[in-house]
Amino acid sequence: MKNELKLPTGFSLRLMQPDDDFFLRSLFNSTRPEFSLLPLPQEQLEQLLRQQYEWQQKSYAAHYPHAECWMIEVNSVLVGKIMLTKLNVGMHIVDFIITPKWRGRSVGRTILGALQSYVDRGDMILSLNVDRQNNRAKQLYQLLGFTLSQSTDTHECLVWSSSDK
Repeated sequence: MKNELKLPTGFSLRLMQPDDDFFLRSLFNSTRPEFSLLPLPQEQLEQLLRQQYEWQQKSYAAHYPHAECWMIEVNSVLVGKIMLTKLNVGMHIVDFIITPKWRGRSVGRTILGALQSYVDRGDMILSLNVDRQNNRAKQLYQLLGFTLSQSTDTHECLVWSSSDK
């Protein structure tokens, strides 16, 4: 799939490697600022975050056994990750995180735009789940034409297809 995405100069994707684990853990931690408010010693906090990360990875493996985790690079700098799985009707974004330093710099928009073009060529859909509290991400998805498909107490399932343009 990597070669089928049209990314601008400087942007690249590569499959996750075992030595990316430290970066992936820190990326996960960056999305959990509420944990720093817990009255725990640093060692316990780190252990709790490590357990949460491992549980998330096990859950992804169980629910999305064929998903691929792609590392996002801009000018050879590691800036995020996107985990994707193919569906019969298109592509589902399992997880998508940009490092705090690179948020708001059009990295997410660029990757999503390339995925939209990819699924558009095959007349497929692109779907994802977003935390209901993640207003910044939801604004980006809505700006790019994603629409609400389903909703739970904690997440919203958003879908994009070329027929919604």
